[in-house]
Amino acid sequence: RVVVIGGGWAGYAVAESLSTNNTPSRAVEIILLDASKGGGGGLAGGYRDSKARPFEAGIHGFWREYRNTFDVMENRDAFEIDVPQFPQDFWNEDKIRRLIASNLPPPLDLPILAQFDEKSITASTCGNPARLRPIDLLSGLGLLGAWADFEQESPSSWKNYDSQPASLLFEKAGITSKLFEELVSPLLHVLPMCPAYDCSAAACLSCFHVFALQSKGAFDVRWCRGSIGEKIFDPWRHQLEQRGVKFRSGTKVACIKKNSSDQEGDSGDSIIKCDAVVLAVGAVAAGKLASSSPALSSLPSTTNFDQLRGVTCVAVRLFLKPHQIVSENLSGISELNETGFCIYDLQRMHDEFNDDQMAVLEVDFYRADSFVDWDDDKIVQLSLKAISAALNTVCIDTHDIIDSKVLRARKAVSHFAPSSALLSPGTKLEKGMYIAGDWVDRTGHASWSTEKSVVTARQAASALSRDFGLKHSSCQVVPAAKDTPQLSALRRSARVLRAVSPPETLPPSPWVLAKQLMSGMKEP
Repeated sequence: RVVVIGGGWAGYAVAESLSTNNTPSRAVEIILLDASKGGGGGLAGGYRDSKARPFEAGIHGFWREYRNTFDVMENRDAFEIDVPQFPQDFWNEDKIRRLIASNLPPPLDLPILAQFDEKSITASTCGNPARLRPIDLLSGLGLLGAWADFEQESPSSWKNYDSQPASLLFEKAGITSKLFEELVSPLLHVLPMCPAYDCSAAACLSCFHVFALQSKGAFDVRWCRGSIGEKIFDPWRHQLEQRGVKFRSGTKVACIKKNSSDQEGDSGDSIIKCDAVVLAVGAVAAGKLASSSPALSSLPSTTNFDQLRGVTCVAVRLFLKPHQIVSENLSGISELNETGFCIYDLQRMHDEFNDDQMAVLEVDFYRADSFVDWDDDKIVQLSLKAISAALNTVCIDTHDIIDSKVLRARKAVSHFAPSSALLSPGTKLEKGMYIAGDWVDRTGHASWSTEKSVVTARQAASALSRDFGLKHSSCQVVPAAKDTPQLSALRRSARVLRAVSPPETLPPSPWVLAKQLMSGMKEP
């Protein structure tokens, strides 16, 4: 008997991998405990209100290199969703630009293909200098040294970079303040969801590599055509139930105790005895559970779980009168001090809303601690202000709002602060105790977010299967994309340079190094 704690991507993927042992005979009993009453997707799921309107705790994209995630979704007949192939030319640039970019390795193709807001690259009518000049874009090349030196699946690389903040990384790279404010900072606010000073340099490099730099088109994204809970998790749950997986929704685990022969999970109202436990919860939830569970707190790898941190998110969904389609080109900016946000036009993204009966916008805020406790009306007003500022439109009148919903997720998203990788355990804590999630095994498989959850779920299922002799588990991990030949060459050079003259902290760009030598400084 295996108890899986957590009903998100990691929990379902663990159950998926182990439940293949139950075809045709029942070899393992799997009980999945989900604190959410509705079940299906955890934080990624959602629900419908009394008016049958759907709400989710944020919109979730699926990047091109989510290989294991797509493998889970596509190799199953229970999924009745269309997962289209990526377009050949995602940016729809002219032929000359695409021809040049096609002959450049990533990330050198990105400046050729990238589209910036016109006001970011041209002079204003008042004669002010352009906000992003060619020198600003070229300064981004200063990150090449660190990008080549940091190897995604190398524990020693994580050790070298994880203790340093990303702010030092950009300082040593010598990127201009304009490039940082216009491009780098917004990406930090919506990908690792934290400002540079509070983000690990290792996490920053890993995140940018996985989401944008590791292969051509890495930033291409697929979007679910509706609620992830309904489109993905509901049919997934149905298939798992057919394989004998038992679901207990609205069940919060109080503690885990160890008996002489098996594990014992106390879910508050009842005690479940089992042979193995798989924790598939977020970092903060894992820390709370460890503090109340002798079976966890006694393990060396969980000693500092109380230091794990989370990012607070707020999702606001606005149902508007039909004429409130505000822009053809939606995007996100960083307007608030330490809060990033993205705007989604669900009338274009979700089939349910494409009948022109109403316009539906969603604003997802990340690192929203400063206003998470505001009342709903005040947060809706902030969302309208954010939409107006980001899209340069007149603020939507509150009278045009038919309905709205504010969902709060306090400390629910993993926070990859400096030195946080030191707190990240491997997927096997000991025999009978395993763990999976996007914050687990940070120095392993080069993946992030949903993909990391699925990967560590498969790794945890594999370790459990070896320990208990389960021979028919489906837990093969699809490797991350290989380095391009150009990046491989850069990495070989970086290894030589590190061996000859290892930097005291992070490697500087050539121009920062030259400035450093001329000024007699050891470190900038």
